[in-house]
Amino acid sequence: MSTNQEAIEYIKATAKDNEVKFIRLWFTDILGNLKGFAITYEELDNTLNRGM
Repeated sequence: MSTNQEAIEYIKATAKDNEVKFIRLWFTDILGNLKGFAITYEELDNTLNRGM
C-alpha cells in the first residue's frame, strides 16, 4: 500500500470513528482569495480518490 493510500485510509477511519458528518475544505484561488465548501462523510472517499 502506498503512503498516499495509507493516508486516505487513516483519514476515512478517523472520520468514521469520530462520527464526522461534514468536512469543510478550504483553499485559496489563483488570486489568493480564500474559498471553501463542505462535503458529507459519504462524499469523502470519492473526493480523496478523484478530487473535486
